[in-house]
Amino acid sequence: MSDKLIFFLQRITRKTWWRCSLFAGFAVLAVALASVLGPYIGRDVALKLGSDSIDSLLNILASSMLTVAIFSASTMVASFSAVSNSATPRAAQLLIEDTTIQNTLAVFIGAFVYSVIALVGLHAHIYGDGGRLVLFGFTLVVLVTVVIVFLRWIDYLSVLGRLGETIRRVESATRKAMDERLARPFLGGHAQQEGERGSHEIVSPDTGFVMHVSTDLLQARAEALDAQLHVHVLPGDFIGPGTVIASCTRPMDDAARQKIRDAFSIGPARTFDHDPRFGLVVLGEVAARSLSPAVNDPGTAFDVMATAVRVLSHWSVQRQRHDLAEPVQFDRVWAPAVREAGMVEDVFAPIARYGASAVEVGETLQRALQSLCGTTGAVPTAARAMSAYAIVRAEHAGLPEVDLQRLRQLAAS
Repeated sequence: MSDKLIFFLQRITRKTWWRCSLFAGFAVLAVALASVLGPYIGRDVALKLGSDSIDSLLNILASSMLTVAIFSASTMVASFSAVSNSATPRAAQLLIEDTTIQNTLAVFIGAFVYSVIALVGLHAHIYGDGGRLVLFGFTLVVLVTVVIVFLRWIDYLSVLGRLGETIRRVESATRKAMDERLARPFLGGHAQQEGERGSHEIVSPDTGFVMHVSTDLLQARAEALDAQLHVHVLPGDFIGPGTVIASCTRPMDDAARQKIRDAFSIGPARTFDHDPRFGLVVLGEVAARSLSPAVNDPGTAFDVMATAVRVLSHWSVQRQRHDLAEPVQFDRVWAPAVREAGMVEDVFAPIARYGASAVEVGETLQRALQSLCGTTGAVPTAARAMSAYAIVRAEHAGLPEVDLQRLRQLAAS
């Protein structure tokens, strides 16, 4: 199975309708099994076990599940709006793809579909006494599942949409994307040196963000051409018509160029999957909003800086562990590494810009950057450059000399 197909299957399985359809299908299957297994159960056994009470249970389930499903859907939409307003609209994507929310909504809808179909079958006299007993057993299972999910849902609502929880989700998604990239630092190919490229370029006809690069498809095309392919864009990069996305060492016809373009999945927005820098961009947006005059919440900026230090330290430690010595899986493909200096800029530049007039923000920023100087790779150099940039922004923000002196002392240390 190709990487591109796996990527699209992952995207589909994160849609809410997919889980709802799956649980609804299980509900229909349970109702169908009741009519199949019913004839194997004696009438006396069915009556003794209370199969005659199935009607009232299904009526209660049908009437309550629709209300609960509507309530849960409205709560979910309200949470999306709250995250967009308090943090950033980009963070709402994590809630939309949250498995707990999707499973909860899917269970409630599946229970409603089950009860409605079961009631239709009962009133149509499809089931005998044995079938009613099997249906009674399935109904008890559905009720227990609904109660467990509902209790978990009530506990989950206590943190859903909160700003601190949103920052935690962004951190988790960023760490996951970092780990995936470090496992394949050059998308499974060779390390591409700066300026290295083929003589025949492939340009993009589309506009959008690179969501995924299927290196296995590029390898297959390079083998067919007996050539080497160089990738010039990574997941998260913005491209437009005419942007060079790849280059080849051998000439190609239009069909071969199109197959190479098909290996690049382009979308209207960035995603957290396969893009370790996007989470840092989102963290920077959260901090920038908290530092706006309308919000004036420097405490959130402090939380973001602490999170950013943890995430970048994680990247540094894991990078040193992997040492970028990944076995080359696709020997005909060359790809660039993630720009580590850009990772520091993504999250700290907005803080340095919008928090320049607040000395307490500047002090915390200098301490956070000082912590990163103990990491490896290009991060320490980028942290020192960001420290100098923050001092310049503070000078132009009109801070008193006494505050500037404190910031300069922290930066010098």
